[in-house]
Amino acid sequence: MADDLLVVSRGGQLADLWERPAWRVTAYLVLVAALGAIGGLLWSALTPLSSYTVREELNAAITERGQAQIVAGDVVFALLAALIGLVVGVVGWAILHRRGWLVTFVPVLAAAAAALVMWRVGTMVGQTGFSVRLAAAAPGDTVPIDLQLRSMAALLVAPFAAVTPIMLLAAFWPEPRREQPRPPSVVAH
Repeated sequence: MADDLLVVSRGGQLADLWERPAWRVTAYLVLVAALGAIGGLLWSALTPLSSYTVREELNAAITERGQAQIVAGDVVFALLAALIGLVVGVVGWAILHRRGWLVTFVPVLAAAAAALVMWRVGTMVGQTGFSVRLAAAAPGDTVPIDLQLRSMAALLVAPFAAVTPIMLLAAFWPEPRREQPRPPSVVAH
């Protein structure tokens, strides 16, 4: 009876779980959500915000440079979304390229979700309540604007960036070699 010992390793169980498409997609989506959250924190930290200066007449003015800088939030968001989209696309290809149809839409939807998470986290962490801060400001104070996404089209940058490496890798990635039986050689007499 001692010879009939069955040993199950956890490494084997994890490898079996990883081969299931549902587990791969779940792990991938968790990674993508984390990337989106990190992107939101970076968006909040890296975006230079324009500010209004409260004058003696109790009106607020913004410089011409400040007016041009209002779009900085959208520009920084679009650049970060493009970077995150590329990472999501490459990782999606690496994880799902042997899973057939999953690689065609899961990374694109995941990149869209990452952009939404990035937007929500960035606006939650960034400055808000501009009108309240402006109303409470004294003459001479500078009040930065809220961090907000003014162009909703910037949310589409991540899915477009994610689909690019998938298309390129699908077009140029070498197919696995399959051994084909050789036809019998014909010998001329």
